[in-house]
Amino acid sequence: MAVGLLIATYVAVFGWLTWAQHENFGTFGYDMGLYDQGIWLLSRFQDPFVTIRGLSYFEHHVNLITVLFVPAYWLGAGPQFLYLVETVWMALGAVPLFLLARDRLRSGWLAVAVAGCFLLYPSLEWINWWHFHPDALVITPLLFAWWLATRRRWGWFAAAVGVTLACKEDAALAVLMLGLVLAVLGERRAGLLTAAAGAGWFLLATRVVIPAAGGGDGPFYQELFPGFGDSLGEIVWTMVVHPSRLLEAATLPDRLTYYWQVLAPVACFPLAAPLVLLISAPQTVINVTSGHALTHDFRFHYTAIVLAGVFLATVEAMAWAGRGRTARRVLVAILLVTSVVANVAWSPSPLGRQYDDGIWTRAEPRHAVVRAALAQVPPTAGVSASYNLIPHLTHRTYAYEFPNPWRVANWGAHGENPPDPDTVQYLVVDERLLGDQRPLYERLMSRQGGYTRVFASDGIVVAKRQRDGEGPEADS
Repeated sequence: MAVGLLIATYVAVFGWLTWAQHENFGTFGYDMGLYDQGIWLLSRFQDPFVTIRGLSYFEHHVNLITVLFVPAYWLGAGPQFLYLVETVWMALGAVPLFLLARDRLRSGWLAVAVAGCFLLYPSLEWINWWHFHPDALVITPLLFAWWLATRRRWGWFAAAVGVTLACKEDAALAVLMLGLVLAVLGERRAGLLTAAAGAGWFLLATRVVIPAAGGGDGPFYQELFPGFGDSLGEIVWTMVVHPSRLLEAATLPDRLTYYWQVLAPVACFPLAAPLVLLISAPQTVINVTSGHALTHDFRFHYTAIVLAGVFLATVEAMAWAGRGRTARRVLVAILLVTSVVANVAWSPSPLGRQYDDGIWTRAEPRHAVVRAALAQVPPTAGVSASYNLIPHLTHRTYAYEFPNPWRVANWGAHGENPPDPDTVQYLVVDERLLGDQRPLYERLMSRQGGYTRVFASDGIVVAKRQRDGEGPEADS
């Protein structure tokens, strides 16, 4: 009952906040728009080529779990549905943690406290804030898988592992480590089968599914791991034969900050359970060696798998250190204190100091103008729109984030499949956000550009192409 109340409170608070975030145009083409368009295309049995991203849906990531959302899209679901699913799904992670803590700490109330600390964890709440990502869905089934393994409920364990793998190809590495950890702990058969399933799915997803979706091209790594290589094999080999490069990347100042912000909210307890913490080791290595800054920022979805390993290790560490009832109570009290302090200091929650700093987009009178502008675009028309407007226009075959398709930006893996400007009948632009895109915009709106305003108010412009085939050519 108490855990259910905590979960309901989290869902009510973050369900409302995320709903308002989208309604108030606080979500963007990356990544809300691209997932919404991809699932919508699947629901219409169309080629799932996501024009927000310039990639086929399963070339971007292998998120099979999202196929389950297709029936909801038949009924009109969209970004709000994705946000709500993510919020509820993440909150339910408190259930396996409660069950594990109840078993390990031998107290229902201490377990409730652990579940509450999970829901207070700043990274969890930030991941919930930053749009929809299937990565976030990995957390709950992975937590369930560990608890089910401790109970030796192998049928349900296999189901939890299957759901985990369906969320994203990266989850396979956590499943691989989960299996190896179980094997070390004495569950040799189940552990090795689990490790094999993780390794097998990773290879299938990255060597077969993604290349097939991309017309032969596999995942692209060269821009993500500078200094390590251009392929998965080369990157792994470099880390093995040149460990100093790995150590150098992993100890940069921003990486040390990352470790602190991940571990401090749980009082660094996971360090006392290093074997269990290994479940999140592959994702941690990926995050801290990547040249992409967001991967080692605790606020983004790249930390989802790390988060799961951290909490499993937290419970196991407290169970190991808390030999007596008093010791367990003291450890949980410390966890509560660090969780609350970290939530206030670092989280986006109403308790957090940053809550009123504009991280949650507020309603503005101007939004009525934006909604009126969006209503001008026919439901089947191709459209290019500002990054904060396009997630409201993605239920169509051609939806681009401006300046695409005229100036290729954040498109494809290697610039392949250039977008076609002739597929755009409407522009929807917030002139306040144009920046260095203004010359292109003004060229499109000129007499030779081929687009004419059909709506303009408070900096929001809707323009319609006057004749097919007319307008500036795409920039390279």
